[in-house]
Amino acid sequence: MSKNGILSEKVLVLNRYYQAIQITTVLKAICQLFKGNARVITPDWTTHTLEEWVEASNFYDNGRLIRSPSLAIMAPEAIILNRYDRLPRSEVVFSRANLFIRDNFTCQYCGRSVRSAKDRTIDHIIPKSRGGKTVWGNVVLCCRKCNLKKGDRTPEEAGMKLLKRPTAPKWQQILLEEFPEHKRGIWKDFLEFAGLFR
Repeated sequence: MSKNGILSEKVLVLNRYYQAIQITTVLKAICQLFKGNARVITPDWTTHTLEEWVEASNFYDNGRLIRSPSLAIMAPEAIILNRYDRLPRSEVVFSRANLFIRDNFTCQYCGRSVRSAKDRTIDHIIPKSRGGKTVWGNVVLCCRKCNLKKGDRTPEEAGMKLLKRPTAPKWQQILLEEFPEHKRGIWKDFLEFAGLFR
């Protein structure tokens, strides 16, 4: 893997109470270490300052070393923030990206996967032309074909049925979607501690 690839890999971020709060990149995690805002945390719950992590990196070359002219540092898998004690906001900000995650990249009418951006549309259950708002309870991910079929009608009028009633997602649902499958084993204990996996 290229060094740029390593720098964009996912890193789990814990607040100072060891609760998973977000995902960042290796590059941003290393910046937090350099600023003194965070420590590396390993799966055995040992924490390391930047200096300690650089020293440990001298003894292990697991193929994930990032080198600069003056030092070599292993890409961390997780960091813990030194002072941050809050959890993410309980309300998830409405955005297209969060809507796609909430609906699991699946058309909420026909159940077909719509990972392709050109086939993804957002449908207003009560059409905008009839006063429908762009809020969690009135919008769903929809494939282009179903959106064309429904048109400017309600699902009932179009003879269509939603797979499930849309609601606002929880922040944990959005956070979990970002977890790369191959990292879940490394992060398992941290996620269980935060109550995200049981």
